Amino acid sequence: MFAEHYKFHEPLHLEFLKIERKRAGIILVLFLISSVLIPVLHHLSPNLLRASLNNKKFVDSMLFWWMIFFLFEIFVFIRMNWLIRNKRSISKKVLIPNLIMEFGLPAVILLNAIKYDNSLLLLEYDGLTFYFLLLMLSAMHLDFKISLGAGILACIGYWGVSYWGIQFLKPVGDVEQMIEIYLMRSMGLLSAGIIAGVVAAEIRKRVNNLLKAKDDQNEMESLLGQQLSTHIAKELILHKNDKVGQKMTGSIMFMDIRNFTSMADQQSPEETIEFQNAIFDPLIRIIEKNNGIIHQILGDGFMASFGVAVENPNHVVDAYCAGVQIVEVINHCRNEINGDKTRVGIGLHCGEVITGNIGNEIRKQFSIAGKNVIIASRIEQLNKQFDSQFLVSKAVADQLNGNRNTLINLGKIKMKGIDEKIELFQVV
Repeated sequence: MFAEHYKFHEPLHLEFLKIERKRAGIILVLFLISSVLIPVLHHLSPNLLRASLNNKKFVDSMLFWWMIFFLFEIFVFIRMNWLIRNKRSISKKVLIPNLIMEFGLPAVILLNAIKYDNSLLLLEYDGLTFYFLLLMLSAMHLDFKISLGAGILACIGYWGVSYWGIQFLKPVGDVEQMIEIYLMRSMGLLSAGIIAGVVAAEIRKRVNNLLKAKDDQNEMESLLGQQLSTHIAKELILHKNDKVGQKMTGSIMFMDIRNFTSMADQQSPEETIEFQNAIFDPLIRIIEKNNGIIHQILGDGFMASFGVAVENPNHVVDAYCAGVQIVEVINHCRNEINGDKTRVGIGLHCGEVITGNIGNEIRKQFSIAGKNVIIASRIEQLNKQFDSQFLVSKAVADQLNGNRNTLINLGKIKMKGIDEKIELFQVV
């Protein structure tokens, strides 16, 4: 997170490193464009640019310092890119030498230009433009103090070179007026740095708020995800103020561990929790692997859905595969107390359900409701009657296609609280 108060001993945030890399990249692109454009224009029209470009010493001096600045920005870009790629942090102290180099080298370049060109004209346009460009880019540091420091260095550098140039060239005319003009321009650079700092501080504040909101959401999703499915956690956050539910079509699964109560009576609390964790760990992974979510763990079972919180056209097949895999995993589990095989009861049904956040401001729960949820629950309970582990409704069986040969038709069954009889199939 960006610090509210800038401290140079703190490491740079990853997003800050990305901005620093982009800023160096922009400078490099502008340098490349200028390096190509200036020689081309001078070749096409030798009189368009200054005649000093024909002075070998002047050109050699400019090229030397130009390359120093260019190589420095390449170094900054490569270093930031390496830090980002390797997810490394770096102290904010590195910005101090960067700032000194970026605003010190232009002063050296201008000083040499005046020395060999014997003119202050480079200060009139080229120097000011160069400094203003760097000051605008300093806002990308997103820190008022950095931009203020840039403005101070630009002011000192421009004024120092201007004053030295006047003393070195001893121009004809009102020297005091020239000094006053260059001093006002230097103060203009300082003002530009302050303005860039104000803009940077405002952007920084908004970035802080955005990152804080993102971190808070990630933390909330992480905390909720430990108690609920990650998909449900996101759904709760996304629709935290929703009061109206919606209808969705999906598959509903109820799963129950058989004889869990009697097993718990024979075990210590520690053994019971250890047994539950050993059982539920692979089952939860199976549900999530098949694009399902678990709404709640009910002690000795759970309710899961497929295609409800997250739309999934293949929810029936995914739910059926999850059920088959659960039975296979459970068949390999044994009760450490008496060695008997652990058995489960799974009921699977599909259809339209109502989803929504149920509760009040203190506590809410993303839940599903409706007739089809009740039917799925009733189907799970019928496993005891048929001594089975996995039962599905006709609505599920009709969408299984090639998997129908693993089903045994049990006929139409009357269920408590359901008017019509439901045709059931046992998975073998």
